Amino acid sequence: MFTHAAIPRAHSALLRMLGLLFAALLVSTGLGPATATAATPTARSWTVQVGQESHNMGIQGMAFGPKEIWNNTGDTVHWNANAAEIHTVSFFNAQTPIVPFNPGDPSLAYMVTPTPDTTISAPGQFRNSGIMSTDPGEVMKYSLTFTGPGDYQYVCYVHGQMMMGTVHVRAAGTAYPFSQQQYNAQANKEKAIALAAGHQAKAHAQSMATKHHVFVGAANEKALVMRFIRPTVRIHKGEKVTFDMAMNHADIPHTVTFGQEPANPFQRVGNPANFTGGDLSSGILLPPGSGPLPSTFTVTFNKKGTFHYICALHDGMGMMGKVIVR
Repeated sequence: MFTHAAIPRAHSALLRMLGLLFAALLVSTGLGPATATAATPTARSWTVQVGQESHNMGIQGMAFGPKEIWNNTGDTVHWNANAAEIHTVSFFNAQTPIVPFNPGDPSLAYMVTPTPDTTISAPGQFRNSGIMSTDPGEVMKYSLTFTGPGDYQYVCYVHGQMMMGTVHVRAAGTAYPFSQQQYNAQANKEKAIALAAGHQAKAHAQSMATKHHVFVGAANEKALVMRFIRPTVRIHKGEKVTFDMAMNHADIPHTVTFGQEPANPFQRVGNPANFTGGDLSSGILLPPGSGPLPSTFTVTFNKKGTFHYICALHDGMGMMGKVIVR
């Protein structure tokens, strides 16, 4: 009987080689066993910081950290509130435009109203986080999964075009240009730039302030100063102090409020021409040229004593001061 053992070794090696060649031919013509398909790219998550602040909250940065991020279809971006100042993450369109922030205007309710969607598939679709802040009760995190490619531009409605970002979305499997660690380094650089700009704005305001002329915060295109400049002044009975928004180059509202805060911060309370203590409030002040609301508030102090005041919108950040009348 003919057996495999009877095949000379050379013939056996030749048969094995022919078998391998035949198997390769079957695969190349599509007749052989199916090869394993490429693994589906794994979706990734990315983190962006919303805002920046100094350790005492006196300087608030107006930037997303980082401002631009590149991801792929199927990836998710998480925005984390990073400051006490309020912000939004808002993918806008023609029906939800960027206009001056005024939550008292009913037509602008879209600015502060969160949308329920957890995905976004194309640029131009409206998505909104609502108000984000590290303050208790505010939104701390907002997430979206991107299911279609494109360049998605978004804004903070509170601070308008000074605070914008972009998510660049490519096809799944595209190589990523940066790691999360590199994005974190970019975010730290954004913070350093913002805080330096804020300290510069504060120093400039301090050089201009006097005991009779207090600046109500300061702002430039990168940062807000959430402090009265000078916060403590000493004057004599019968003298005046003017509280001035002139150092704010951004549409950020403030108040000058003595005594009890009014329920409506827009409400003006008391007589600033003859202040002897009690409740007195400027109502909302805006920078010069920002609208019909006033930009200055002048108070005549007609009683000796120490009179403490706050910004009713930002006292939680430490925006307060006092006038000592001799």
